[in-house]
Amino acid sequence: MRNLFERRVPQVLAVYAGASWALVECAAFIVAEFLLSPYLPRIVMSALLLLFPSVAMLGWFHGRPGRDEVPMAEKIGIPVNVAVAAAVLILWFREADLGARTTTAAFELEGATVERTVAKPEYRKRTALSRFHAGPGLAEEELWLTYMAPLALELDLAADDFFEPVSLSVFNERLAEYGLQRGGPIPLALRRAVAELLHATFIVSGTVDRMEAGYRVTLALDDAGTGTRVSETVHEGADLLALVDEMSETLAEALDIPDRDGIEDLPVRDRLTEDEGALAAFGRAYALLLSHPADVDAALNGLRAATALDPTFAVAQYDLSAVYVDNNRPEEAVTALRAALDHLYRFPERLGFKARADYYFLTEQPDQGWAVIEMWVALHPEDPAALEYYALGQSIRGDWDGLIQTLQTRYRLSPDNHALLKELAEAYENLGDDDQALAALEQYARRIPADYTGHLDLARIHTRLGAYGVAREHLERAIIVDPLNPEPVAELASLDLHAGRFDAARAAYERALELARTPRQKAQVLDELKDYYRFRGRMGDAIRTARALLEEVSGVYTPLEIAEYRLADIGIYLEAERQEDAAVLFEALRSQLDLDAPEHDPYYVAQWRIRIALEAGERAAARATYRAASDWIETWGADRFRPSLIAALGRIEELDGNYIAAERHYRDALSRDDRTLEWYRWIGGTLRKAGRLDEAEAELREALRLVPSDPHTHLELAKVLEASGDTAGALAHLGSALLAWEPADESFAPAREARAKLAELRD
Repeated sequence: MRNLFERRVPQVLAVYAGASWALVECAAFIVAEFLLSPYLPRIVMSALLLLFPSVAMLGWFHGRPGRDEVPMAEKIGIPVNVAVAAAVLILWFREADLGARTTTAAFELEGATVERTVAKPEYRKRTALSRFHAGPGLAEEELWLTYMAPLALELDLAADDFFEPVSLSVFNERLAEYGLQRGGPIPLALRRAVAELLHATFIVSGTVDRMEAGYRVTLALDDAGTGTRVSETVHEGADLLALVDEMSETLAEALDIPDRDGIEDLPVRDRLTEDEGALAAFGRAYALLLSHPADVDAALNGLRAATALDPTFAVAQYDLSAVYVDNNRPEEAVTALRAALDHLYRFPERLGFKARADYYFLTEQPDQGWAVIEMWVALHPEDPAALEYYALGQSIRGDWDGLIQTLQTRYRLSPDNHALLKELAEAYENLGDDDQALAALEQYARRIPADYTGHLDLARIHTRLGAYGVAREHLERAIIVDPLNPEPVAELASLDLHAGRFDAARAAYERALELARTPRQKAQVLDELKDYYRFRGRMGDAIRTARALLEEVSGVYTPLEIAEYRLADIGIYLEAERQEDAAVLFEALRSQLDLDAPEHDPYYVAQWRIRIALEAGERAAARATYRAASDWIETWGADRFRPSLIAALGRIEELDGNYIAAERHYRDALSRDDRTLEWYRWIGGTLRKAGRLDEAEAELREALRLVPSDPHTHLELAKVLEASGDTAGALAHLGSALLAWEPADESFAPAREARAKLAELRD
């Protein structure tokens, strides 16, 4: 020790440690000031630690009094230490982004270049917001505060694009699948499971409680991957929104969201309202909307009360507009949204873009709506919300190539958001590239093995391609992953139905009904059971199941969601030869929900009006409906709906006896979307009527490869074979059709036709 002190080694090392700490602090200051990579202080600290042996050698050989000499150990040791340090630093930080945490986006607007500084995607913090727990002192009438606290936090931080929220409404929707009671505690394990499905890195939760002086709020931030608590703070005061402002600062610090110039930092009350009564009315309405089932009528009254007390309450006006849209009240929705836009200054900029786009679409100005979205994406090219809205527009337009590029960009920006692989698969499928769709879904199933839906989607594609064995394997894996979920069991039942295993299918539907716990799950199973009855010609049972489904979802689904189910029921009435009932149902829905309004897509309107007109022999009316819907598609650029209308035009031409034109339209529809298997059968029937029997047989056999037990296809093929002189083949296919229609209603016309044809050929 005396020798070390004589050589002044401890003193040199102490000076080096102090200087090193100063350098690390200086690097941290530079990083914070200029928003450089947070890796830089770590690199500086690591380099200084790795060079410690060189400093020790310098102190040992040059710290003693007298003439300095450079021994061989120093000549070799210091270069070796420097080389090793450099190699270690390169190994440790070779994949780290050492540039700035922001980048500049430029956009040409009216001849001027507008620039914005935006966060790089790797530094964004994807954070799920969970409703807070109600403390023992919180009264029943104050439970809305457990929803308001996380909502206000999201609004307060939304101006900073380093913060990427998974909103409370989205998180709450996934939680509802587990049947949690409103206001009850949410276990961390469950919050982590939901956060994983939503691909969030962090979870915000907390507790709101009453105290004599006001409120006591505990704010917690957890790492979704490990479950470790990142931070936990307690905030007390009389004003909840003032506490939210405190919590926002705490949360930003815990998430390492940097301070920077040019980012709005308004008090959250400025985002919401100064009126306490309006805030309470809005909070109660918001809680009612997020409860399960939602009390829409009470929520609507609460939102009206909030906006009446404070017309400048833009967030409440925006939510009021959304509820009006869900209830198919477009005029009132426009009024509320216009009021929200009158006070757009309350919104963070990115939410303002969304509100303006919504307004243009709601007021039937699609070109302006697309322009707003494109401006939003240009100014915030890596904003997940902007790209998500942009992708929705591309989907409606049928721009599958563009959508794939956008989804690939989103996945590059959010590599942990593997749900984008499922959206990519759907886009590839719409483009007709099944191989790429399957590859994307297989990648998803590998990366998220705990999610059964990956195997479910794989099974659906393989089923559509006729690969029933592979589809069955995926459905069985889905059941293993989530054995209490009714959806894969119901899908397996449908697979058995299409494969001709009718008893197994019926038993599987019963199992799925037993497993269904929530109204939505029961509705999904009943919807598939309804299709089972239709497939087998039991139209009375299908109609009764449709009514049971309607009872299940009333009060749970929005009016437009219910209308979607009820419009589909028109097909049941038509197949049951109850045309009058079908027409009455359609007219009731049309007048009740204003289905002629241009903002409603024509797929749910025109197809049924055309079918009803054709059943009534009114082909001129059907053509007029087709032209009107086609004009709507042109106006809105909604090409994704065009295949259905083209197929409907083919049906009109077929019934008019224009078989060449009908075939052309059917094939055009299939070239745009080959997932509607019914169109293969329509092509076969048209070719038979045109006398092209060999081509008709080929099309129908392809249809049977895809759905081996389809009785309608078997009946149509029997007609083709009869016309070709193959009576034995015709009898075989009639037998297959009647096997599926064995329990069919006596009044079911296709089954009656098959029985009559069978008797005729046997005679």
